[in-house]
Amino acid sequence: MVLAYSVDWLTQYVPYEYEKTIAESFEIKTEERTPVDDYLQTLADEVVKQMELPEGMDITVHYVNQDVVNAMATLGGHVFIYRGLLEKLPHENALVMLLGHEIGHIKLRHPIRGLGKGVVIGLVLAALFGQSSDAATGLLVDTSTLTLLSFSREQEEQADVEGMSATYNYYQHVEGTDDLFKVLMNEHDEQGVYTPQIMSSHPDTTRRISLIRQISNEHHWQLQGSLKPVPETIKKLLAEDADKKITK
Repeated sequence: MVLAYSVDWLTQYVPYEYEKTIAESFEIKTEERTPVDDYLQTLADEVVKQMELPEGMDITVHYVNQDVVNAMATLGGHVFIYRGLLEKLPHENALVMLLGHEIGHIKLRHPIRGLGKGVVIGLVLAALFGQSSDAATGLLVDTSTLTLLSFSREQEEQADVEGMSATYNYYQHVEGTDDLFKVLMNEHDEQGVYTPQIMSSHPDTTRRISLIRQISNEHHWQLQGSLKPVPETIKKLLAEDADKKITK
């Protein structure tokens, strides 16, 4: 019972390298990496420089060629960005905010906390008593576990702060950060029951934008600045991928 109520505290005893090895046991992505993957990875590497991640924590970004408005962070530093969301982002500033948000989840070890109390306790005990990561992987049932993690409202807000801080450090202003959430809320309104994972625990976009402004004021971050467009070459590749999906 004590362990069950101490999951957040216990996660520090699951070494990040151990978590990475477990994640590598799953088939994270089978497709060859594309120029869109490379673009996202290069941008994410720049964002990481602004975020003071713990030593040894690295980030791998995956482009998912599906018409889904979503993004997610999972075990072992993996971030998935779907084409459907990339197509709707109005500028690169919103993309930097998105990457900062997802990387923020990883920095704060939210994915492993999101696995559930039983699994986390099992991983902690396996790590402490020297069981191999292969044995511990059996606790995660199947690959879907990695993409069905749920984050609490508090964790989403913490990731928002991380994303905003990274965006400010990168651009020296936070102009455009709220546009990410406007896109997600518009999708929610248009699709009705569908809620992107990034919004699942925190759907109140008005409150979220208010929080962004409040945090900006508290940190005296510059609110206004220039917006950088997503490169035309990337937009063209996204359009080509969409066309290929339609013609199949």
